[in-house]
Amino acid sequence: MKKFCTIGTTIVALLLCCEVSAAGNGCMDCHSDPDFYARAPKLYHYYQDWIDSPHNRNGVTCDDCHGGNPAATTAAAAHEGIFPVGNPKSSLYFSQQPVTCGTCHREKRKEFEQSKHFLALKAEANAAPTCTTCHPAMNKRPSYQSIVLNACTTCHKPGNRQDLPDIVNEAEDLFRNLNTAQGMIGWASLHFSSHDWPGNSRENIQRLENRYAEIVDRVHRFDLQKSAEETSEILYELRKIFDEERRPPGSPG
Repeated sequence: MKKFCTIGTTIVALLLCCEVSAAGNGCMDCHSDPDFYARAPKLYHYYQDWIDSPHNRNGVTCDDCHGGNPAATTAAAAHEGIFPVGNPKSSLYFSQQPVTCGTCHREKRKEFEQSKHFLALKAEANAAPTCTTCHPAMNKRPSYQSIVLNACTTCHKPGNRQDLPDIVNEAEDLFRNLNTAQGMIGWASLHFSSHDWPGNSRENIQRLENRYAEIVDRVHRFDLQKSAEETSEILYELRKIFDEERRPPGSPG
């Protein structure tokens, strides 16, 4: 059975780790040691990727997702309770990822649980997308191109064996528009902040930011049509703002 999961670590590889210090986070003490590279290069690079990841920037460390005891002073004690991600007991086993990731990403988990993808995941179907199918855990900044290319196209390409709908172009259009909306909201925020937020501009931009965030959450339900309609509404409002700001002072509206 094909299962989508994160990097295929093993307990044997993990236990190659050096003895950890009693102070600080033992996961980091060990996996950042250059000597560790010779023994477990894949795990060493995994740690290097984590350094530049959104998880690190938000204070999410190894044990938050993998489990274990970062305060332990030996490798065996540090890795107690950790299972390979291919083991159903692992917190990062493909069908357990919505629970683990949803600990922080609550709204996205709530929307995902209303999707057909989630139903397939619970049934352990042959093609059962999960969190890291679209969002590799250590991706510095997932882009819509990589999601469409690596996730949507893999299962939904024309002539796929499960007769899944061909939604690749629809998904690409949606993510492109979301990306455009995010950029326009950022520009508007910078523009108005340099103009002391005239009128009700601050409230308008905040409202559009909130709507954008809600759509990003709801995208995890994979209702592409509804998400596309709501994104178009945001873009319409943003373009009106842009047109008004480009209009010469004193010109008719």
